[in-house]
Amino acid sequence: MIPSESHPAWARLVKGEIDHKFGTASAGMLFFNLRLKYKKDPASLKECIHDARTFFDKYQNILANDMKVLFK
Repeated sequence: MIPSESHPAWARLVKGEIDHKFGTASAGMLFFNLRLKYKKDPASLKECIHDARTFFDKYQNILANDMKVLFK
C-alpha cells in the first residue's frame, strides 16, 4: 500500500532531506526533477508530493523495495 500524501517521508524526499539511491533510474530522475521544481518554487511542494505518489502508485510493483526502505 502506498502511504498517503500526508506521510512525512514524501516531503522529505522532495526537499532532498532523504538521500536514497532508487532501484530504478526513472524514480531517481523523477525526484531529481521534483527537487529542482521545489527549489525554484517552494509553494509547489504539495504538487510535487502528489506527482511522486502518483508515480509510486503506478509503478508500485517495480518500486516495492524502495517503498520498504522509505516508508518503514
